[in-house]
Amino acid sequence: MPTPVFRQVSLLPGVWPSPGLLDALRPLSERPPLHLTQWPSPDSDTGESFARTDALLAGWKDRLDAGHLSQLPALRYVGLRATSTDRVDLDHARREGITVSPIYGYGDIGTVEFVIEQLLAHVRHSGQAPGELAGRRLGLIGYGPVARRVASVAAALGMRVLFHTPTPRSTAEGDARWAPLAEVLGSADCLSFHSPAYQHVVTLQDLCLIPGDAFVVVTTLGLPMAESDLRTWQSGRAGRVALDSCAAHAAGDPVRRVPGIDVHDLYAARTTESVKRAETQLVENLMAALRR
Repeated sequence: MPTPVFRQVSLLPGVWPSPGLLDALRPLSERPPLHLTQWPSPDSDTGESFARTDALLAGWKDRLDAGHLSQLPALRYVGLRATSTDRVDLDHARREGITVSPIYGYGDIGTVEFVIEQLLAHVRHSGQAPGELAGRRLGLIGYGPVARRVASVAAALGMRVLFHTPTPRSTAEGDARWAPLAEVLGSADCLSFHSPAYQHVVTLQDLCLIPGDAFVVVTTLGLPMAESDLRTWQSGRAGRVALDSCAAHAAGDPVRRVPGIDVHDLYAARTTESVKRAETQLVENLMAALRR
């Protein structure tokens, strides 16, 4: 019995495929995989091929609203090279019977290492003499898999770790402790945000609770506060803020020009190993969809 395939697998720009991924996709697509650099015009040659797409691969930057999805009448599967589904119109997908499959955990290690790297660089190089993380207070906003790993590494380095989530949580003795937002913000020497994608979880009033010299790391998908609040708050303090490209991708130039905000030209989660994990999951999800 022949292995089932999709008629046309197409890749949007946010997938950033390696040659190995394209090789893995060829046996799963009746036509050669279509790798796009932009959403094509319907009346172009590429647009005519794209319109036959029944399996679409997209990244976290690719917006898949109802208007875009409705241009693909044969579409039955969307594979995301991302954890967040915030940029997909899931209601439209459900109505049209389109399966949406994100991937999980592929970039956790890279993000944890980025956060710890930033914390170490801060204590080693920001003062007149190198310092240590041991004994310093780390606040975590959010406590998902990445934050829990950050907490574990930070504790192993001797940091005292508090975290905040909207609902109180109990943890084992010796683990990070849940605390109200005001306590986590107000007591921190260092802060790391791990809140949900594209959600503003702190206000200007909250930010003003953070000590003026505290060091802040943000690796969320989109800023966890309004741009105007970030600018106002940071303009009146001496501490620094480190943003990776995921956090800063939609931030305007006024944010990037604020003294003390360091925008890193890299995605915390993107490493050689995470790319392999992400692409492996993409292919595995695609194959699982064919078996359904």
